[in-house]
Amino acid sequence: MIDKRLLKNFPFYNDIEPEALDKLCSLASPRKLEKGQLMMGDSGRCNGVPLILSGEMRLYRIAENGREMNVYNVYEGELCVLAAVCTLADFEYEFSAQAKTDCIMAVLPPETFRQMMSISEAFKSYIFTSLADKLVLSLRAIEMLNFSSIEDRLSDYLYYNADNDNVINSTHEMIARDIGSSREVVSRQLKKFENQGLLTIKRGKVILK
Repeated sequence: MIDKRLLKNFPFYNDIEPEALDKLCSLASPRKLEKGQLMMGDSGRCNGVPLILSGEMRLYRIAENGREMNVYNVYEGELCVLAAVCTLADFEYEFSAQAKTDCIMAVLPPETFRQMMSISEAFKSYIFTSLADKLVLSLRAIEMLNFSSIEDRLSDYLYYNADNDNVINSTHEMIARDIGSSREVVSRQLKKFENQGLLTIKRGKVILK
């Protein structure tokens, strides 16, 4: 059972039909993940669609050479779109989901998720909007990998991931994983930026100037 108030950050909250909201809250299961904990592994059937009540998760694939590649992140007020697609189409879930921070989720069983799509126009509209948003993000990621230089990709990453103090709290390995590169390449480019006076490299963080 999920408290309705925990769903207030989801876009469908103000428009969803009362009976549909009651059904969602009564059948969803609360679940907590600690930072770094995996929710599900590769090549398994999806056993639920997680809605993120607080925290952040990442979806990623592991290549044959062992390198990880981020697909997208899932933030508070969002659901895992790939889990939704796999549930609707009854596909195997060929991605891994990991908590980037401590997470609290409401997990909808597959049958409940499909029922919600049929009984609630507001929920269905939210799902299709989420699918469109993630599709656009995925296309942009593909375009960046194919047509952007490592310098441009790294610059964009640093710009969009810096906090209010201009600090990026990520290791070189984490940055490489997120932009689809190798740690060695990222380290070399960061050193170039540092030599140009654009940033300072610290252990586990990068500070923009």
